[in-house]
Amino acid sequence: MKVSEKAYVVRNYIEDDASKIGEFNFMAMLAYQYNKDYETSNIFCAVDVEGHVLGVGHVVPDQTWYLLKESNQPEDFVCKLNVDLSINDHIANSEIVIDDLYEALLKRAKHLRAGYPSNKFSLNHVIESDDREEIDYYLSKGFVTKRNHLIMKRNLTEPIPTYELPNNITVKNWRMDTPEEQEQYLAAEDAGDEIGGAWSLNHLRWTKSGSEWDTFTAFAGDQVVGSVMTWGLGEERSATESIFVLPEWRRKGIAKAIITKALKFLREEKGKTEATLGVFGDNAKAIALYQSLGYRMLSINIEFGLEI
Repeated sequence: MKVSEKAYVVRNYIEDDASKIGEFNFMAMLAYQYNKDYETSNIFCAVDVEGHVLGVGHVVPDQTWYLLKESNQPEDFVCKLNVDLSINDHIANSEIVIDDLYEALLKRAKHLRAGYPSNKFSLNHVIESDDREEIDYYLSKGFVTKRNHLIMKRNLTEPIPTYELPNNITVKNWRMDTPEEQEQYLAAEDAGDEIGGAWSLNHLRWTKSGSEWDTFTAFAGDQVVGSVMTWGLGEERSATESIFVLPEWRRKGIAKAIITKALKFLREEKGKTEATLGVFGDNAKAIALYQSLGYRMLSINIEFGLEI
């Protein structure tokens, strides 16, 4: 089958699109169905006359969206709207829809930012550094590089050291089963992550719904003082992400202790041989910490942005 030019329409996503999207972008299908941050008004599909989904794209606010109404933001604060596009490569010539999808997403992003005329906005997309074709496409739309995301890997077959915690600190494999616990976690994450900011409640619930999701969270009494999350990335690998320690509890060995507990858990309980994490390329302290724990460079993703 081959797509004829303009033999399609670009419209918002509907539930019946899910299984068709899953045939070429399984993770997008899951996000659209189960992550409430992905609103149907922000998702667009290119659909031909026979109902085939030729491509899909979305705009989704990232953590900065939830900081818009705070009055203490610096003058250079930029709210990000994350954009992504994927084409159904099972259908010949489907790439002709990409520009129309992009224009629909750009128009929607500008509509979202119109409600905040005094704020700065950027449309952002992260691309693997060796994907030259995708980089060329976003460069052609006026995107420029913003920062690097380093992906680091820890070989779990190598020895994992043990680090002692301060006497008043305990670590739990915390399930966050109640809304109150989830809100408690997000408040601590927001206080402990000085660069990225806290996830939304929807994003947290979406992530913890995974079958291999766990946390190792440090408590001082009832107070959350640090945490690391893990989730599966296939048979051999898991992520070690969302790592933070509250500022007043740093330099006490908490980060090293909870990360290595997570690494041993992944090796001994989950049978994993690799753990990965992402860190911004300019976060020298975090990079030094991860290297001291045996993480080494795996790949680089590049964040591109377009001011809107």
